[in-house]
Amino acid sequence: MQAYIPEFILVGVALVLFLVDAFLKRIPKWAFGLVGALTSLAVIPYFTSHNLYSSNIFAVLALISTALTLLLAIDFRAIINLSSNETKSQEGTGELFILPLVACAGITAMTKASDLITLFVSLEVLTLSSYVLVGYFRRNLASLEAGIKYLILGAISTGTLVFGLAWYFGMTGSFAINCQIVQAAVNAGNAPGIQLAMALLIVGAAFKIGAVPMQMWIPDVYQGAPLPITAFLSVASKVAGFAFLSIILVPFVSLPSVALLLALMSAATLLVGNLGAIPQTNLKRLLGYSSIAQAGFILPFFVTYETYEPSLNTTIAPNAALYLAIYMVMTFGAFYALALVRTQRGSDEISAFRGLGKTNPILALSVTIMFASLAGVPLTAGFLAKMYSFLHVIGLDQYRAWLLPIMVICAAAGFYYYFKVIRSMYWDKPQDDDQSLSISPITLVVLVACSLFLTVAGIMPLFTTGFMGM
Repeated sequence: MQAYIPEFILVGVALVLFLVDAFLKRIPKWAFGLVGALTSLAVIPYFTSHNLYSSNIFAVLALISTALTLLLAIDFRAIINLSSNETKSQEGTGELFILPLVACAGITAMTKASDLITLFVSLEVLTLSSYVLVGYFRRNLASLEAGIKYLILGAISTGTLVFGLAWYFGMTGSFAINCQIVQAAVNAGNAPGIQLAMALLIVGAAFKIGAVPMQMWIPDVYQGAPLPITAFLSVASKVAGFAFLSIILVPFVSLPSVALLLALMSAATLLVGNLGAIPQTNLKRLLGYSSIAQAGFILPFFVTYETYEPSLNTTIAPNAALYLAIYMVMTFGAFYALALVRTQRGSDEISAFRGLGKTNPILALSVTIMFASLAGVPLTAGFLAKMYSFLHVIGLDQYRAWLLPIMVICAAAGFYYYFKVIRSMYWDKPQDDDQSLSISPITLVVLVACSLFLTVAGIMPLFTTGFMGM
């Protein structure tokens, strides 16, 4: 029970906030977001008291992502209030500031799982909370459509996972995540059944990662969901997916088909994400395809998955965790900028960024750093992340001949669609009614912090990786 203290704190605070929301209706709802953000940050020491580069890194990233999501929701509350009830009232908006805490508790509990049942239940806590959050704008047709699509495809993913769990139990007689149990089943002649269980579990994990063949939900859901929830799904859901993947791969590392399946999944994910992003004009939708593409760059780290420490709860691919940390900073920086533009210019389109280089040069510089890093421009942290991905694939003798060229082509494609935002800021002229945007203190702090991190990490990569324990 003591191991789950952070989860009890997160869920306990969420329950208290639900009661406050029900009985003390005059309390401003943004205060719930502030309490939730502080709670998420307060429990981080529970996961950093030992080696940061253990599986606890997933929990830390999830907690930071939750805090940033709630702070973004505070800044975005004017749109949330209006979209929820067509008035400026706060009524009915409290849950949007509370449910991310419950979802985060599911992610952190997942990182401690030592059996498939605990793993599955923890994942479902995240999934069920996400269903509500995605369709939260009940009077908005786009949000309702996003919620229905997410629900249907999520149900398919859950069914796939349950089917994989059933095959795993049928072949091994146990739900324990253990290499010896799987090897004993293989030696007993159950290799085909074990491989089927492995494939089903990986495909189920692909839903959270946003990888092929379970990526179909991302563009529509990202576009229709409330913007803070889109940011949460972009990072926290992906962190959960890779945490799930890193755990379920443990008993299957000896199977030669694992590496091939992950390599093929990575190649397909890269192609779908990057080619799909090229024609996009809506920035939320573009960031959705970007999320798919970034997953394609992370997956190769798991192609030759290894257990780096003897304990199950400290198995992780360190470079994948570094990539996820950088991806979190880049993505949240982009979403904070998008929320600012959406609130004051009323549009999610790339064209809404027009002329920021003239009307808001400091904001434009920060946005430039975010999208240049997403593209992998040298001297940014995004370049560091992609470089590690390329170096890893170069070391894979049997896959580099065909996976590496795909990665190169897709990385080049990223320059085109990410730089559409930068081009709009500096090349498109502002319209007569485009005034200088006012930046709230929360957004200012987050954008400055993200910009500094991405720049320092890009200029001094050895210092950054050393600081992070690599």
